[in-house]
Formats: sequence, structure tokens, C-alpha cells
Amino acid sequence: MTAENASGNDLLTHCFQNKTIFNEQLLAGKTAVISGAGGGIGKVISCLYARLGATVILCGRNRAKLQNLSTALTQQGFKSDIYSLNIREPLQVEGLFHYLSEEFDGLDVLINNAGGQFPQPAIDFSYKGWQAVIDTNLNGTWYMMQNAARYWRDLDRPGNIINMVTVIDRGMLGVSHTCAARAGVIYLSKSMAVEWAPYNIRINCVAPGAIESSGLSAYSDEARATFAYSNPMKTMGETWDIAECCVYLASDASKFMTGDVMVLDGGGRLWGELWTAGKPDYFNV
Repeated sequence: MTAENASGNDLLTHCFQNKTIFNEQLLAGKTAVISGAGGGIGKVISCLYARLGATVILCGRNRAKLQNLSTALTQQGFKSDIYSLNIREPLQVEGLFHYLSEEFDGLDVLINNAGGQFPQPAIDFSYKGWQAVIDTNLNGTWYMMQNAARYWRDLDRPGNIINMVTVIDRGMLGVSHTCAARAGVIYLSKSMAVEWAPYNIRINCVAPGAIESSGLSAYSDEARATFAYSNPMKTMGETWDIAECCVYLASDASKFMTGDVMVLDGGGRLWGELWTAGKPDYFNV
């Protein structure tokens, strides 16, 4: 069973038992904030980080999901806490970092995983739909980045930001709103990697391609059926692949890396078609 075709407690069991290449105490003593931790990729990252010794601060809008995950981690002897917020709201993000200052000795890693989109031809986007995706994927990520940087600057401590983005090399047909937002995050990360280097803050991005996760529920059966053929490996990645990539970026193995993007897409940026809203008849030649 993979993490992607498991659900509920089965997913957690898989994450706790799945083989990892990393030492079980690699992240011991580290504290990590993970947004969008309630499901999908965020849940798997949270489980792996906790399993490798980190204290994980689980963030998201659905407090019940966060509490269920935290309870499961506690039952395994792992360390976690929860903080419910909407990253679109800057005052709520400020509140998170005030809480961290009061309740924890420090923060080592911020993973900006929260985000979302819906497949639709761009010509049909409503103003509200466009704004919702931009506010979450770009603005919300920025609020988290800026507040984390201020936190580390004021404490004179190093920091490490990992931003979840997407593969933008050839655009993203059917989800151009998230392509625009994630492109903004990538080049924001590159800029801040230089600007915040004097504060000893590293910033890198992870760009998943077609990944088997709960996020696939946003797409039609027709679209999902083609995702495995969107790359030359003719398969889909697993959430575990993304989680282990995030562990590498949190570890000292990546200490000389900043301002970069790690792409996990099976080579899809080089070859393949990804039609998230279905392939128009115009291209069926």
C-alpha cells in the first residue's frame, strides 16, 4: 500500500512504518512549522519530520484535522502542537509567530505547504476565484515568509524556509492562476535568498509534478486518468518523495543550497502533456 491509496489511520500507519533513507534522529532538536498540515502532502511531511525527531507545529484552517494528526503523533511518542489559522490573513500569521515566541525556544524550519487551486479555463475565471488562489498561494506564502524572517532576525538566529510550488517551465494549462502565484513564489524566494542571506536565512522551493495525493480530488476522472502519462517515466510520484525531499532541505546536507528549486516531476518539464481541465479538441490532431 502506498500513502496515496491509503486513507485516514491507514495513511498515518503507512507514514510511521514506511522505509526512509534518513537516520531516525536526523531532525532531533529541531522545530518546524508546517502549513497545510491537515491533509495530503502536508500530513506526510509532518509525520516524517516528527518521526525523525523534530517537534512539528501543525498549521491549517481545519482545527479538527490538525488535532487528529497531533493526537496520532503523540500516541507514537512524537512531539507536535497545533495552531489554526488562515494564511491569507496577515494578522493571523502575526499571531502564529507571537505564539511561537511565547511557547517555544526557537524555530528552525518553515514549510509553506498550504495552497490550493481548481481546474478551469482561464477565460472563465471569476474575479473571486482568481483572487482566492493568488491570496492563498502567493500572498499567504509571503506573509509566512516575512514574519518568519523577522522572527529569526530579531532573535539573531539562522532560518530555513521551504516553499511548495509547482513546475512552471512550460506553464500550467487549466490552472494558470496557481502557475502565476507559484512563479511569484519562486522568484520571490530567489530574491529573498540574496536579501536575507545576511540574516543567515536559507530559502528553497520544492516543485512537485503529478503526485498521487488527496489533492487529486479537485480534478475530473478524465484529467486524472492522463496524469501518469504526463512525463517520460509514465508514472506518478508519491507524497513520500516530496516529504523526503523536504527532509533533505531541512538537514545539513543542503547547507550550501539557497535560492533554488528542487523539481520532482518524472521529467515532465522536458516531455509530456498535462491537461488539468481536459484536453481541448483543438489539440487533438
